[in-house]
Amino acid sequence: MAKVKKSEIKTWDEVDAALRRMGEIDIAVESIQGNMTLQINELKAQAETKAEGLKKERQVIEKVITAFCEEHKDEFAKTRPKELTFGVVAYRVVTSIVIRSKKACVAALEALNLDKYLRIEKNPTKNLCSTLTILHW
Repeated sequence: MAKVKKSEIKTWDEVDAALRRMGEIDIAVESIQGNMTLQINELKAQAETKAEGLKKERQVIEKVITAFCEEHKDEFAKTRPKELTFGVVAYRVVTSIVIRSKKACVAALEALNLDKYLRIEKNPTKNLCSTLTILHW
């Protein structure tokens, strides 16, 4: 960057010319940056095209590994992660169940005569108990 001396600009016309030059510089810089962005986008598109086949191959390998782990999930019962030479394979054995609608689940279990999977809670009704004369709290 050039040093600006106090005596270089002496009139308002020179200030105006300097502002014009600054504007020209800004336009040139924006043009260079715009060209750079276009080149970067072009290179990204080329790289994406080259990598597309490799990404598909990786997805296929991942599915094959997942299928293998599904077939051998009993081996993950003792140790969840398997440390191999080129990475770690882990299989999570899920035991939790997500019930989206309790009402629908209860209805389905009752329809299938699976009452042992239902929990029936017995709670006293406080309003009715207060009317009893036999019980004294």
